[in-house]
Amino acid sequence: MKLISVAIANLIFFGISTIAVSQNAYLTPYQKLSKFSQGKIHQLTISVDNKFIAAADVSGKAAVWEIEGNRLLKQWDAGKLQFLKHAPSGDLVVVNAKGEIKVLSANSYTEKNTATFSSPPQLVSLDPTGQNLLALEKDGIEIFDLRAFMMQTKILFTTEIKDPKFIGFDRFGQQLSLITEMGQVLTWNPINQRLVRELKLQSGEYSGSRSVIHDASNNFGGDRFVVGLQEVFRPKGGAQASNLLERKNLIVYYDWQTGQELKRIPVRYRVDQMTQGPGASNLAYFSTDALSIFLVNYEGGTITSTIKVKELPHKITFSENGELFAVGNVKGEVDLYYVERNTPAEIKIQLPAIDRSYASEPTGESNIKVKGVIEGTERVSKILINGSPAQNDFSGGFEGEINLEPGKNKVRVVAETSEQKQIVKDFYVTMDPAKATSKNQTKHTGNGKRVALIIGNANYQYSNKLNNTINDAKTMEQTLKELGFQVTLVMDGSYESMKNAVYAFGDQISDVDISLFYYAGHGLEVDGTNYLIPVDANIQSALDVKQKALPLTGILRTMEFANEEGLNMIILDACRNNPFPTGKRGGTGLAKVNAPSGTLIAYATDPGSTASDGTGTNGLYTGVLSQQLKVSQRIEDIFMNTRNKVEELSKGSQRPWEELRLKGVFYLK
Repeated sequence: MKLISVAIANLIFFGISTIAVSQNAYLTPYQKLSKFSQGKIHQLTISVDNKFIAAADVSGKAAVWEIEGNRLLKQWDAGKLQFLKHAPSGDLVVVNAKGEIKVLSANSYTEKNTATFSSPPQLVSLDPTGQNLLALEKDGIEIFDLRAFMMQTKILFTTEIKDPKFIGFDRFGQQLSLITEMGQVLTWNPINQRLVRELKLQSGEYSGSRSVIHDASNNFGGDRFVVGLQEVFRPKGGAQASNLLERKNLIVYYDWQTGQELKRIPVRYRVDQMTQGPGASNLAYFSTDALSIFLVNYEGGTITSTIKVKELPHKITFSENGELFAVGNVKGEVDLYYVERNTPAEIKIQLPAIDRSYASEPTGESNIKVKGVIEGTERVSKILINGSPAQNDFSGGFEGEINLEPGKNKVRVVAETSEQKQIVKDFYVTMDPAKATSKNQTKHTGNGKRVALIIGNANYQYSNKLNNTINDAKTMEQTLKELGFQVTLVMDGSYESMKNAVYAFGDQISDVDISLFYYAGHGLEVDGTNYLIPVDANIQSALDVKQKALPLTGILRTMEFANEEGLNMIILDACRNNPFPTGKRGGTGLAKVNAPSGTLIAYATDPGSTASDGTGTNGLYTGVLSQQLKVSQRIEDIFMNTRNKVEELSKGSQRPWEELRLKGVFYLK
């Protein structure tokens, strides 16, 4: 999971409720790559580290550049390509129209592996983990395992599929869907190759109209279909010979599970190609009817910016982290753009720390320092604190001092932008001489909106039961509620209840400062992917795990894209033991996962090991963690002290560990 690094994250949380700000994106020119072809650019991909870009034209001429320095590294004849994509590993995956698969090594771009699909593919897609390659062929969908480098399975069609526009996975990687030009949606379980459901995406605005989908995809969260369609209808007045058909162009969002329309955005030009990004709420598209690229914010339902281009685009893509945007045109040229965020300015108070337990912050001092930061891309020219100018370092930070009278004092911070707009933040400080201290309190707490999902599984139907996981979940529920979290608790979750809880959790955390997912129960790793085991899962093989358990990647994706600007925390007190029957293949413990930016992932024990279920009312890890959460300390210190205490109590047999990439200093209390 990767958070978009250009997004403005809350580096320090404050005791004032924050307002969710919808960010609009816009593009600024970066560079034009050295030309390698005269043909239309047909494929484009940027490496996950933003260091390299690869392109291919319609004839199959391909090239790789090092972005910094605009250096052409490699040119070759790849044959007419159906697919060109950098995998999360950095390797370049290439599939041509004949179905030949080639993997080129990261950075060096030397040939690493080759194979061939059984039939020429019409569409090719890569799953979110970068492990499985999908090929839509005339008679079915072939799934190719890039790790084992062999065909995994094939889903055979019972009827002919006409005019496919999209094929891809849901956020959990446990369903794959196909969308046709006429809005037919077929969804399969890739593990057992069974058809799960068939839907028809309806536009339905005009009676007797006919809708044609020109491009389709899923959103970053993997729970929405996004289509660019054109609705053709006759105007009012009947079907006289003089009446020409009229057309209306739309971008429409549908629910993945039900096909229900969620939002429609009218656009002027037909959507010939679109790409998701930057972030979870934006997309870019172009039409061959206009020398422009349009950026759309689907939350606001509007086109937020338009970029004029000199030549018709033929392929567009965002980098994985949303920092770069590439355009390939019909003349064989590739242009790169920086992605900028137009975020309205917002005032964040760092000092004094505000405790949400009080109507205002109590202090014993008659003179206090006020310190904060202006977040956003709007330029701020002046900052006032209670009418007096504050020191402004023009990089966003400000500070000043105010005098207090005994009792409740209102503090107003006003930031004035270069366009004469004012942003105002009010908070209150109560001066109580009886609370006099030698210096101001300096801790920075995260008392904005906090949401947590807790799952505790104990009573497994087909595996040994666990003693303390329900108690652990209830303990965490109480602890987090005391810290100001809105908590959803799921006990003894089935596959469906766990999955639905994650979907609901994603809907709740789009505007929060902290999102937290906690799981206590069976968990294990299969083929490099971590799975959380529902209580109704009958696990007899590794295949059962993939089909009947919840992959951690789906939860990571949910939090990454729903809460791209806040702090995301995942705590896994799993791996209590291995629920596989003796002799069955499966991992012991969980595998290491790289935490995206702005994320903390904490494990009850180190990779490949199992955790103690505890001899008291709680498991060892959660028992210690719940106590550390009650102490005012940095988040990283909470987990460091938990780790040290668990190792001490277990005499070194259980060693918790964390993966964290925090963007600032955070306190929960």
